[in-house]
Amino acid sequence: MAKAKDPERFGIVAIEPGVRAGNMWTALYASFVNIGLATTVAIMTPYVLSANLGVPLDRQGSALGVLNLVNEIALLFVFGLAGAFADRFGRRAVYAIGFLATALGYVLYPLATNLWELSLFKVVYAVGIGATTGMLSTILADYVKARDRGKIVALSGILNGLGVVMLALAIGKLPSIFVADGMSEKAAGQAALGVAAVMCVISAAVMWLGLKPGVATRTVERPKLSAQLGVGVAAAKANPRIVLAYASAFVARGDLAIVGAYAIAWGKKAALENGASLAEALDQGRIPFIVAQSAALLWPVVIALMIDKAHRLTALAACMLLGGVGYLATMFIDDPLSKAAMPLFVLLGVGQISAFIGSQALIGKEAPEEGRGAVIGFFNLCGAFGILVLGTLGGVLFDVVGPASPFVLVGILNALVGIGCVVLRVKEARAPAAEAA
Repeated sequence: MAKAKDPERFGIVAIEPGVRAGNMWTALYASFVNIGLATTVAIMTPYVLSANLGVPLDRQGSALGVLNLVNEIALLFVFGLAGAFADRFGRRAVYAIGFLATALGYVLYPLATNLWELSLFKVVYAVGIGATTGMLSTILADYVKARDRGKIVALSGILNGLGVVMLALAIGKLPSIFVADGMSEKAAGQAALGVAAVMCVISAAVMWLGLKPGVATRTVERPKLSAQLGVGVAAAKANPRIVLAYASAFVARGDLAIVGAYAIAWGKKAALENGASLAEALDQGRIPFIVAQSAALLWPVVIALMIDKAHRLTALAACMLLGGVGYLATMFIDDPLSKAAMPLFVLLGVGQISAFIGSQALIGKEAPEEGRGAVIGFFNLCGAFGILVLGTLGGVLFDVVGPASPFVLVGILNALVGIGCVVLRVKEARAPAAEAA
């Protein structure tokens, strides 16, 4: 019997027939710029609120909450439509259009004269980001054989983190550079977002030229929302571990919204109160976010090793409790720009990514084979709802209670889910028919 021909490879992963090296390099480029360019809006929004709209510092949290609400509602509509259009017209078309829409959003964003206009422009941005983020996981699944998708997802995650940190460093520095060259603070913000828009246009061209043309021969199954909800609820009734997975998604995805929106706003607020100019405040204010994201970039290797060796429920308990510690530690921060605060932001980043990875690991193990797509879809809906609720509520707390309060809220919720995992783990261990994971 003839030996089967080895599949085509790209480095450490086996790729599907017809996928070229150029397609894979384009996918890796997308991994690097996708989330980094999406994060630009979180970096620049506090600046725009001050420089363009003149929103007082004690009302900026509420404004961020409104913008988060608008963004998430738009994303809930865009994700499903982007997937359907990708199956019909091709991945590269949706990806390229998504980057162009993001570019348009960034051009319009600093032209807003009030919060309502800014919210409308945020919808344009959300259309673009919804299309691009949805396509990234789709093309990775299209291009890499199933047995190696874990490797490519891990590599993509590392590139995502690098892109966030490097683009936050670069774009967040631009307003202070432009102001030093003689621009007004408003014009400097417009120019910085213009640079981000140009990067989006370049990325659209890269996607169009580098991704496979045409429509994929196999499409992603997209169950109707009503069916997805029914299967998701039924799975939760049958398995309490899935209930905890859903709860962890609500909290862990909300974690990302809180860190992205409010760590930068907190740092900027502190810098302004210390006498910095607006451009200097943005330059200094992104430091807590960058520190947290740098820690989140390095920690997944450690947490993945722990999850592989531990019972998944025990692992999620550890991850959520670690997340609780990281977020609750912000209670001890007086000045987010002080050297003493930096280790606490490292702990925050570690806690954030731990909760996110732990939630993904549990649902990956517990989702049943039958209806798996619908259960994971419901899990993702819980995450989207968490971003919507916690991101919006966090803005009110930021203004009314204090800058640390959104983080404290998420810390409490992390701890509650962690305790729930411990309780269920003990209950299962005591049950006569308890099964080993």
